[in-house]
Amino acid sequence: MTHRLRSKKATSKLLVLLGASYASLAHGQTTATPADVPTAEVEGTEIVVTANKREQRITDVGLTITAYSGNTLKTQQIDSLAEIAQIVPGLSYTPSQTATPVYTLRGVGFYESSLANYPTTSVYVDQVPLPFPVLTTHAAYDLERVEVLKGPQGTLFGQNSTGGAINFIPAKPTATFATGGDISYSRFNRIDANGYVSGPIAEGLKGRLSFNAAHADDWQKSYLRNDELGEVEYYAGRLLLDWTPSDRLTLNLNVNAWQDKSDPQAPQFFGLQSQAPATLPPLIAAQPFTPHDARLAEWTPGANRPRANNRFAQAALRFDWEFADDIIFTGISSYIHYKHFQVVDQDGTELRDSDVAEDSGTIKSFSQELRIANAESSSLRWVLGANYERSTVNEYARYDFPDESTSALFGFTGDQNTSDQKLRNYALFGNAEYDISPGLTIKAGARYTKAKRRAVQCTFDNGDGTFARAIDTVVQLIHLGIIPVPGFTPSGVVPPSVGSGCTALDNLTNDGTPATYLPGAYKRSLNEDNLSWRVGLDYKVTPDLLLYANISRGYKAGSMPISSAATFENYIEVKQESLLAYEAGYKFTSDGGRFRLNGAAFYYDYKDKQIRGAIIDPVFGNLQALDNIPKSRIYGAEAEVSFIPLDGLTLGGSATYINSKITEYVNFSASNQVTDFAGSRIPFTPKWSGSFTADYRWRVGSISPFIGASLSARSGTIANIGGDRGYVPPPGAVRQEVPLGRTFDIDGYLLVDLRAGIAGENDQWRVTVFGKNVFDKYYILNTYKDFDTVNRLTGMPATYGVTVSFNFR
Repeated sequence: MTHRLRSKKATSKLLVLLGASYASLAHGQTTATPADVPTAEVEGTEIVVTANKREQRITDVGLTITAYSGNTLKTQQIDSLAEIAQIVPGLSYTPSQTATPVYTLRGVGFYESSLANYPTTSVYVDQVPLPFPVLTTHAAYDLERVEVLKGPQGTLFGQNSTGGAINFIPAKPTATFATGGDISYSRFNRIDANGYVSGPIAEGLKGRLSFNAAHADDWQKSYLRNDELGEVEYYAGRLLLDWTPSDRLTLNLNVNAWQDKSDPQAPQFFGLQSQAPATLPPLIAAQPFTPHDARLAEWTPGANRPRANNRFAQAALRFDWEFADDIIFTGISSYIHYKHFQVVDQDGTELRDSDVAEDSGTIKSFSQELRIANAESSSLRWVLGANYERSTVNEYARYDFPDESTSALFGFTGDQNTSDQKLRNYALFGNAEYDISPGLTIKAGARYTKAKRRAVQCTFDNGDGTFARAIDTVVQLIHLGIIPVPGFTPSGVVPPSVGSGCTALDNLTNDGTPATYLPGAYKRSLNEDNLSWRVGLDYKVTPDLLLYANISRGYKAGSMPISSAATFENYIEVKQESLLAYEAGYKFTSDGGRFRLNGAAFYYDYKDKQIRGAIIDPVFGNLQALDNIPKSRIYGAEAEVSFIPLDGLTLGGSATYINSKITEYVNFSASNQVTDFAGSRIPFTPKWSGSFTADYRWRVGSISPFIGASLSARSGTIANIGGDRGYVPPPGAVRQEVPLGRTFDIDGYLLVDLRAGIAGENDQWRVTVFGKNVFDKYYILNTYKDFDTVNRLTGMPATYGVTVSFNFR
């Protein structure tokens, strides 16, 4: 009942918002610039990017960049980073079991869902960082363009960009008054609303206010009960102010916020791999597998029903001051406050085998960049700068698993975990480009980074005393010598009860003190530094053809997890990873821009890749822990083409080939076998991926009909290093719908989107009918094992709807 009331209240709020938006649109007298009007792409128009932290034509930048204008994203009905990943060559989006997004670019990614986890592909909004993946959820609205930079970008964009960087560029305030927006209605009673108001406020001051909101009914259905899940409800807004007090000084303020109450997706149960078959509850053993329908799933009802309430707010200020002729001093300051709350079902059943009864926390992050640069018209273009970041991340998780086999064996029902981390990063960087001759440019840059991280982590009883009693028993048996632990001399004395204190056992000596096998809090500091760099050469063969080659090294900072830890070893950190990249490419644009062809080939030497591996606990057996893969390598090639064969018809396509391999890594399999994983593919890295788009627009009097189609395809990949290599299940432990060796396979798929509609003169209005995944393809984005169950997360089923947009000028 409460769930339905929340749905009705949310719908009412959204309808009020839509009504206010429509009123502002209907009564606005506007004069919009071309950037504000969602027209078809203008023939010959070329996207300008800021990959080198200065505005340049994309064809003049000797880097591999995929960029889409805001108009293109609107035309293709793309409104999230997850959907952008479908059309960007080599970029994969993976939802984790705790709903934290993971982005893998050209095989470089880090599958870890802790709030304090840094990504391998950094995300920015107008060069302002969103340092943690959970902060990136609602950035893709009211955009001028999005830029995806591939390969290590540490020189200018900092560490944690070993895979690349994604930069969202919001649409800017306009010199004349403009307003516009759109309203969509689609399957599952989904309503999406977007709108903006832009224009001059006072002499030298311009502003732009935009919003994005959505509400939808439940899209998932229980296949065993009369229940539904998957309600969508979020609101986002952004205020941009541009102030030019003088010809030499510009200030830009960006204040934005969002709130997301959407239900986390429930996974689908398709396998059973029990940790303790003898004590596996009969209800779990008899649980039927989920049918192959993206809408079907199971989840725990009642108090553990999946839900969320996540809130984000950011203020960012930038100034550009030309303090001397052709020398510009730039400062970018940002403060982020994020509050996190969600309840997640990880086991894909209505039982409590692995429920996150509460996952909550806060992120407070301040960043500052200062840099000076000269004018881009000079033959020597340089930039020097410094960065500082200070972040505090507090996370709390309560796990509820009374129906799990190991819980039945040890007699506990769940636990609680906390992680308090403080992160500090300091950096100095410089980059230069020099035109040796009119067509030949040499490039070089470097960044020195110092990173500090401190963590205090604790696992403790969930309040009913069962977990504390189990730990007390284990500690007593170890100290009495009944459970032998290699390298530890029993004290013969029974330690005091853990009570409500931290329960993880100190089994490490890396802090300089001997392992005590006594429970307590884990406290650890991680101090690292690195020097990232890039050198390259650009050769402009003709004004239409650019050849380039780069060698670069990038780093991703070390990390510490939040974990249900039996021992301190579960908390142990991973050190920083590094990537040495070799890349060469070309960019060709025909006269007039009607034909463009870009391509690149690359080779990555990947060291100390960060992953979730395994440790063997002497009491609890196989447990997850972060780990480093000593050596792996990636190579591949990609190409993008766009073609306007006749007026009104635009064709585009891309293809990527990636070959990834782990060359050195030994760890434990799920059945505690020491296993050599050399030769395994890197997870979430399909060998082939590609996309194709076609849009045609013509004119009938003052009306412009249009049609379009998009295809996105990728080959199969895996979700776990080595799949089930080295896994020897005990009798009665496994029951699943796929062969054991295919447990973590993610099959390839092809998605088709269609659109059609009509537009008025100068796109003052537009009506679009659209369909996404129109053939209702059932496809998988992730598979994972959690305690006893093996589960998968699927992509959305077919959706279809209509969008009405207005732009007054």
